[in-house]
Amino acid sequence: MFERMLVGIDGSPHSPKVLAAARDLAVKSGSAVLVAHIRDIALPLAMAATAGRPGALPRREMPPLEDEEAARQLVEDALAVFREAGVQDAKGQVGSGWGATAKELLNLADEFGANVIVVGSHGSQVAQILLGSVAYRIVHQAACPVLVVR
Repeated sequence: MFERMLVGIDGSPHSPKVLAAARDLAVKSGSAVLVAHIRDIALPLAMAATAGRPGALPRREMPPLEDEEAARQLVEDALAVFREAGVQDAKGQVGSGWGATAKELLNLADEFGANVIVVGSHGSQVAQILLGSVAYRIVHQAACPVLVVR
């Protein structure tokens, strides 16, 4: 079914749901897994610039992931979910980009040879209109199937 799976996580409260769906799919299909977290340094700046203004971007409850160590720990914790479920071939990667999370994840998917990508969607319409949804971009630009967990 799916031999190589890329799982994109962001550290939001929604991430455990994404990990659970990806874990179940990986166990059933025997997939090798690459868990990736791309720190988008443009999003916090955009949110700060519009804070307190009418129509401002809504604040999402997300842990601060400004430093590399926190991002690495997020990925290590996610890898533990797969390893505890018996997925032997699971590795992680942390990256950063300037408003290019979807592009970075798609590049990783290509490099890894992923034949499925698993990401979450928060459903924030304001953020999608102003910044573009990472999940939306991945769905429309990926060269493989994409599972979007809501």
